[in-house]
Amino acid sequence: MTHELWRDEAWLWLAVGESTSFADLCASLARSGQGYLFPLLCFLAKQVSTSPRTMQWLQLALASAGVFTLTRWAPFGRFERALFALGYFPFYEYGVLSRHYAAGALLLWLGCAATRSRRPALALGATLGLLCQTTVYGYILALAVAGGWIVDRYLHRRELAPLPPMELAAGLGLGIAGAIAGLVQLIPAAGTSFAPGWRFGWQAEVAERVLQMPWRAFLPLPRPGLHFWNTNVLDGWPRLQAIAGVLALAWAVALLWPRKPALVTLLIGAAGLGAFGYVKFLGALRHDGHWWLLLAAALWLAGGLPARQRGAWQAPVFAALLVLHAAAGAYASWMDFRLPFSNAANAARLIRDRRLDRQALLGYREPPAAPVALALGQPLFFPSRGVFATHPDWGPEQRELSMEEVRCAARRLAERQGRDVVLVMNRQLPPWGEIEEAGAALGAIQATEDYHLYRLLYARLPGTAAAAGCPTDRAVAGLKPRRTPPPPAPAAAPPRARDRAAPVLPPARAARSRASSH
Repeated sequence: MTHELWRDEAWLWLAVGESTSFADLCASLARSGQGYLFPLLCFLAKQVSTSPRTMQWLQLALASAGVFTLTRWAPFGRFERALFALGYFPFYEYGVLSRHYAAGALLLWLGCAATRSRRPALALGATLGLLCQTTVYGYILALAVAGGWIVDRYLHRRELAPLPPMELAAGLGLGIAGAIAGLVQLIPAAGTSFAPGWRFGWQAEVAERVLQMPWRAFLPLPRPGLHFWNTNVLDGWPRLQAIAGVLALAWAVALLWPRKPALVTLLIGAAGLGAFGYVKFLGALRHDGHWWLLLAAALWLAGGLPARQRGAWQAPVFAALLVLHAAAGAYASWMDFRLPFSNAANAARLIRDRRLDRQALLGYREPPAAPVALALGQPLFFPSRGVFATHPDWGPEQRELSMEEVRCAARRLAERQGRDVVLVMNRQLPPWGEIEEAGAALGAIQATEDYHLYRLLYARLPGTAAAAGCPTDRAVAGLKPRRTPPPPAPAAAPPRARDRAAPVLPPARAARSRASSH
């Protein structure tokens, strides 16, 4: 509850808040490349309250349910279950940040629990079908668990009671339906601006990054400092990190070697995660963490560590990894508690305190501008699309602008408004003659969500026209030739009175006042 929402979290809640129906929400999600399950839960939660806190309470409920499922049914020792639940990925990355991953982890654990039940077909099909509707990574893990379970049933076909045909058909139908729905949801619509192209040729640097994934997942040790997030202690030595990744994967294979279903689960998941990273999207640490979930799922299908390994080297290494994960989770949580994850809320308070929200606000780079719009409860002008909005639409018109294009877009906006304009930037601007600094909110864990505010003075436009060198064509300047007022603010919870009056603190003081000011 002391974590500040950053761009991905803000984007989802803004998309949910501005959707009047589930069809509207699906249209907003069409280019996002993410499943609809968690957004649908957020949409239902919005009916209770439009405050962003609602999404965080939902996140807490899903993460807690995942911890309960793990600690109740996982075939691990009490020490192992406790440390795993407190590890970096379940506790911090998938527990604190409000994203799809908590729902994915919960469904993965429920699916693993179903594989060890007496009549697993119906529950397994339902949970894996829903898991396919979370993320691409959840889809891959669902296939891995299904493959491991099928191998396990085949190897023990003489020992296990046959599955009732109706239950088997129903479970299979639910699983296939969920997989098809997942494909429909996860493939972005044509023209999506952020989706990278497919890579099928050989690229050594991409292959090296894929080989790093197991290491980053099995030993998520961040580099100490303010910007610890998405880092690893071996980032400065990429080739060494790739070698360590190969060794980490080899250790995982050795850990599971006696149990064929578990090994099949690991190999299917590793092939899927590695292939997706190579041909489509490498991702960040939170995406690499699904290798760790994959290892836990494979161990679950194996019934935990084999008894003969309890006294061998595998068990102590696994216990040491669990301790390191818990230490990394504690460090990340402590840093997030002390320091702002994003400075969007601080920037919004600065804008209100200095009455800058009375002018039109131009947001440079739509993704980091979204949490500012959420905190303010009003739209910003996005120059690449030439519209007032609160969050990206990931359409083909959305793109990164050069500083020259931003300058011309801001000048055209001031001309159209006939008054000063405020620029909300996540980087410093050069000394343009028509602007003056209006404040800054710095010291966030996410470095790209530190904000600089500038006032572009309408009165200075004539005297700086030659230096700016902007074309008169509005299309080139990034503006649509229309004179309509900005749309009304989206339905969002108004800032609390104490937030309106709260001063913007320097990082050291902000750290001490986190609990009261957020």
